[in-house]
Amino acid sequence: MKKQYLIILTAAAIISSAFTMAMIWKADEKASTVTWELPNNPGHKGTFSNLSATIDFDKANLEGSKITASIDVKTINGGDPKLNAHLQAPDFFDAEKFPKITFTSISVIANASGDTYIAKGTLTMKDSAKVIEFPFTFKEEGSDKATFSGTMTVNGADYGVMKRKAEGSDKVVINLVVLVSK
Repeated sequence: MKKQYLIILTAAAIISSAFTMAMIWKADEKASTVTWELPNNPGHKGTFSNLSATIDFDKANLEGSKITASIDVKTINGGDPKLNAHLQAPDFFDAEKFPKITFTSISVIANASGDTYIAKGTLTMKDSAKVIEFPFTFKEEGSDKATFSGTMTVNGADYGVMKRKAEGSDKVVINLVVLVSK
């Protein structure tokens, strides 16, 4: 009897672990996009490249979901090499001293309709870390591919990457489209 119980318990653990592993999504660095724009400064917009993310996401188990992501600050592209160098300088991102922007979720919840989600977590940029909420959608494409996409607004001055001037002038809108696979 003990032997049967042990076999059943072992089989359940293996099946459970395989199910959990199947929910880990890896970002496609080349196909994913991260764009930014300054809505109060028309024409100021650009991209970041090489997003690295591991997304442990299961619509049926949001409490067990976790998102970690980082981006290399040196990949910032504002459309002009001189601007890019300036944005990487110490008075903005200070890319030499703070080479990554990171996000680590604390929790993931669904909105009331269940078709969008909110990842609450710590966004670290330069030498500042703030808890933010990032709303996103999740669309599966078959059994092994999906797209996470969302838009968030942060205040650059809160992270020391912009100087606070007029109300709202430090607002940065960040759009992410993250293509993932299992």
